Amino acid sequence: PPEKSLWRQQTLHLTPGGAGVSLMRRNYRGGLRLLLLAALCVLLLACANIANLLLARGLRNRRQTAVHVALGSPRSRLVRSALVESILLAILGSLAGIAVAWAGARLILRLAYAHSAQSTWIPIHAAPSAPVLLFALAISLVTGVLFGVVPAWTTSRAQPIEAMRGTGRSIGAQRHWLQNALVIAQAALSLVLLSTAALLGQSLRNLEHRNLGFHPRGRYLVSIDPHASGIPQQQLVPLFQEIRQRLRVLPGVRVVAAVFEAPPGGWVSHSIRVEGQPAPPSTANSRSGWTRVTPGFFRTLGVPILAGRPITAADDASTRPVAVVSQAFARRFFGRHNPIGQHFGPASANNPALYTIVGVAANVAVENRLTQPTYYLPEAQTTRFGTPEAQRQELWSHDLYNIVLWAPGNPPRVPGQIKKALAAADPGLILYSTQPYSAVIRANFARQNMIASLAGLFGAIGLILAAIGLYGITAYSVEQRTAEIGVRMALGASRPRVIRLVLRGAFTHVAIGLALGIPSAIAAGALIASRLYGVAPWNPLLLAAATLLLALAAFLAAILPAQRAAAVNPTHALRSE
Repeated sequence: PPEKSLWRQQTLHLTPGGAGVSLMRRNYRGGLRLLLLAALCVLLLACANIANLLLARGLRNRRQTAVHVALGSPRSRLVRSALVESILLAILGSLAGIAVAWAGARLILRLAYAHSAQSTWIPIHAAPSAPVLLFALAISLVTGVLFGVVPAWTTSRAQPIEAMRGTGRSIGAQRHWLQNALVIAQAALSLVLLSTAALLGQSLRNLEHRNLGFHPRGRYLVSIDPHASGIPQQQLVPLFQEIRQRLRVLPGVRVVAAVFEAPPGGWVSHSIRVEGQPAPPSTANSRSGWTRVTPGFFRTLGVPILAGRPITAADDASTRPVAVVSQAFARRFFGRHNPIGQHFGPASANNPALYTIVGVAANVAVENRLTQPTYYLPEAQTTRFGTPEAQRQELWSHDLYNIVLWAPGNPPRVPGQIKKALAAADPGLILYSTQPYSAVIRANFARQNMIASLAGLFGAIGLILAAIGLYGITAYSVEQRTAEIGVRMALGASRPRVIRLVLRGAFTHVAIGLALGIPSAIAAGALIASRLYGVAPWNPLLLAAATLLLALAAFLAAILPAQRAAAVNPTHALRSE
């Protein structure tokens, strides 16, 4: 078959993968660090819940502990027994967490490739490595010991005299200060998680609906690799001309163009020197991105030319080097002056008259920034530079890695026809994928989608843990105050008043946690500001929404124990006392 003969002509390049996929590691490093901090917050919330439960049970069994002390049991033995229980809980949780880690690793990869074509997936073994699992086990054991020490020490402080009287009188209706502190910390951490998840979610929504500067509907993006295909430099221009001719005659295809890297991917940037202007300082304001295109590129993407003309077939090796600049480029380097006919060049080449500006195009989003200065060079023109590095980049830029097609109406069998046309143009040309441009756009923010999805998951888990912790401490408080509530109701307190009493005690600590969590959430937003798109780190609406959600969860967690307290029979409560 013709495809089999084509495979025999292709070259397979292997790269060591022991340290991971370097491109993915570079792209996802910052986001995974953010998720690691979120996971740490969830771990602290879970540990706070366990500590609260152990402390509540220890205080409830305080009389029994006092009996053991009165009978001669050493306090060290009581502490050791409580610590063993805490460590066993940590080990059991770690064993259950292995399954969660296994599924979580697969979930992260699934989210990372959620919007990519399956043909572009990188085969990665999703199982967590042994060092990672051992590290997580060690963290679980350490946290189990740390959060089990204080409850164990507190319960061992029971005095023998307490064996002679009821625990209700010994500790009364007062809740332990450590329990209150844990509830406050849980509320603060939960608010930070919820606020961060809300910011990342809004940023993702802004990315999905951002202005790209072009129209992806009805367009296709073809990914190729002329360099790895071994195509000589002098054959690239005629090759792309033949590719354009073969693809242009496909049914439904109107315009075809090639580009070094299609937007919104990142483009190479360097400092710019404009003729007649002093040498710019080496700052970000003097830099511009650039790429190389074939004729018809702007029409193919639907990018309007605001002034001058686009790149045409007449811009070849026999004419003066020209460039089309973006509107952002014209504003940054020429202000209100007309850039048409002006000259510029790379500052490192020390040739400010290298390129002549023949047109100004509308801005196109590059790396999610619509206002980044950009200029476009014709594929058919090559310039000479004095330094080997500059010349290497110049030659490298002629290996155009993307082909864009405008085929409105989504004609059938487009990918298969494109594959056959490219094979006819050059059987050795490597073809990676053919995708609708809308799918490419979605895949472009797969990293943001993964981070926002997992941050939202951690926020939901944190909210649930905080609600469970508040429920547990409120239920424990109601149990300890059963006699007091019975007295109040015997003296005429109504059920709504008892409910308000319990809710007021619960929301006092939640309110303190929110007061501490709001500035912490603002600080967390400032730390992730570089990962936000179109949303301010300090967003009052999102912070208010997170605060209200946490307050609602706290109300639902506290209302059940409050209703149980209001249903207490005064006679039974006084008789039990």
